[in-house]
Amino acid sequence: MAKGHNQLIATPVALVAAMVSACQEYTDEVREAVEEGIIEIGQEAVEQIKVLAPVYEGSNKNTPKGAYRRSWKYRVDRQRGRIEVTVHAKSPHYRLTHLLENGHLNRDGTTRSKAIPHVSIVNSLAQKKVDKLLEEL
Repeated sequence: MAKGHNQLIATPVALVAAMVSACQEYTDEVREAVEEGIIEIGQEAVEQIKVLAPVYEGSNKNTPKGAYRRSWKYRVDRQRGRIEVTVHAKSPHYRLTHLLENGHLNRDGTTRSKAIPHVSIVNSLAQKKVDKLLEEL
């Protein structure tokens, strides 16, 4: 009778172990799908912002034509099962982002430059894509 009793105890333990393994496998698959999707959305955001970003037309020797537009990159950070993709303008062009996006008072102090929204447009599109990605899972 002891032999049958041990088999009954082993069966639920094996079932629980199989369930835990299946859940872990599913979790890993979902995490990989989300990571791939988020990185792809970040790459698309960089491409879109490079199209929408303004091009400097001036004759400044230190800033060649189109340098701001080309400065857009993305960075992937993974921490404790969390992924974050940051789209940003590289140095020193990141300083221009707020001024171009929102407009600013010109040097002479009498006129205001027009805002050129490019970051907010791409940000809202990327957020919609992330929401759609998560809904599909």
